[in-house]
Amino acid sequence: MTASFIQTNRSVVAIIFVGMLLRIIWALYVPVEPVSDSKAYATFALNIWQHGVYGWTPDEPTAYWAVGTSALTAASFFLLGNTFVGVVFLNLLTGLAILVLTWGLGVRFFGERSAFWAVVLVAFWPNMIFFTSILSSELYFMALTMGGLFFWSNTAGRPWLNLLLAALIWGLACYIRPVILLFPVAMVIAALSQGWQATLFAAIKAAVCVILIILIVSPWTARNETVIGKAYLVSSNFGTNLWMGNNPESDGGYTPLPSEVSGMSEVEREEYLGQKAKDYILENPRRFAITVGKRLIDLHSRETIGVVWNQAALVRYVGDTGVFLLKLVASGYWVLLVLCGLAG
Repeated sequence: MTASFIQTNRSVVAIIFVGMLLRIIWALYVPVEPVSDSKAYATFALNIWQHGVYGWTPDEPTAYWAVGTSALTAASFFLLGNTFVGVVFLNLLTGLAILVLTWGLGVRFFGERSAFWAVVLVAFWPNMIFFTSILSSELYFMALTMGGLFFWSNTAGRPWLNLLLAALIWGLACYIRPVILLFPVAMVIAALSQGWQATLFAAIKAAVCVILIILIVSPWTARNETVIGKAYLVSSNFGTNLWMGNNPESDGGYTPLPSEVSGMSEVEREEYLGQKAKDYILENPRRFAITVGKRLIDLHSRETIGVVWNQAALVRYVGDTGVFLLKLVASGYWVLLVLCGLAG
């Protein structure tokens, strides 16, 4: 038993080493060249670094996107100057954390054998490797979500300390993506199969955790009220995003903002578009349901974004044909994972 455990751990270390080596090699050959969301994060980070303002310009503060990713990037600028070396280092660090936490959580919930194969899948996951050279929130959020879950599910040590650490980590995750507030609720749903006592205990933990998360982000909420004019918890884009997915011209993806919101303040635009979206959903429930189904299919049908956001650099090295093949590999791997998940 001991020999088997040692051998398994050696194998896991080897897989993690190879997975990190692939990420390092990718980062050495593919530079960070921000586009789309990444370009916005870079703009915000530069303004934080140079002017102490989170906004599109030094004179245009915003709360439209969660501040966490841009704040981390700004911190790397403070330390290293206007270079994306710090971004790559953070991506490598979070990539390592994801691999280690995959093993730790896998062993805790499913045993060593399943945990080992989970690490293998994550280590060689193309999109995870591709994201090493992308300025984005994905890797940060994954690592923090898993880190919080590690302490939430920890049965060793002091329960109150584990809960506090889980809330602290998820509170930091909330600065990156506020959707983490739903995660404690998911933990309550997961506890339903364990009986009413376990569910009640999970519900109490979740309530405390959510309160702590809100307290952790409260300084930013206060900032939003002072600077933007409304106490948005973290970001002010819920109504706008809801409208993008629910309007007569929507195809389920990004939709340019309508001309009538030009000149509106951030608060006015958010409230106006949010109300338009709600009215549209109520007036068109059937189309809303169809669009939700379409989005679910679009979300799970392919995984090419890691290539797309690296495309400007990749074209120079592998050409259009190479980019197409990388998309094919990434999506093929993803579809296999989805099928395995469904089988499980």
